[in-house]
Amino acid sequence: MTWINIFAVPADRAEEFSAIWHDLFAPHFSAKPGFVSYRMHRATSPDTRFRFVNVTLWESAEHIAAAHDERFRELVSRPELDGITAHPGIYEIISEG
Repeated sequence: MTWINIFAVPADRAEEFSAIWHDLFAPHFSAKPGFVSYRMHRATSPDTRFRFVNVTLWESAEHIAAAHDERFRELVSRPELDGITAHPGIYEIISEG
């Protein structure tokens, strides 16, 4: 399963968000059962609304749900993330080229 999460991050907070993601969220998810891999993408244009896009592969939707546990809820409630919005969803491939 593919979990895609796009983040609206103010331009002046991009470096801060990137550090938070790599220091807190990447280790949290990569240690969870069913985790396969992730790629964090960063927009090259400073006026892009969704500055970061995370694409994470999981073995199943159940693994995705389990990874969003109490520790995850603690992480997303950190004051450093105020003003940053996430837009997540589970996706399936319907076409490839």
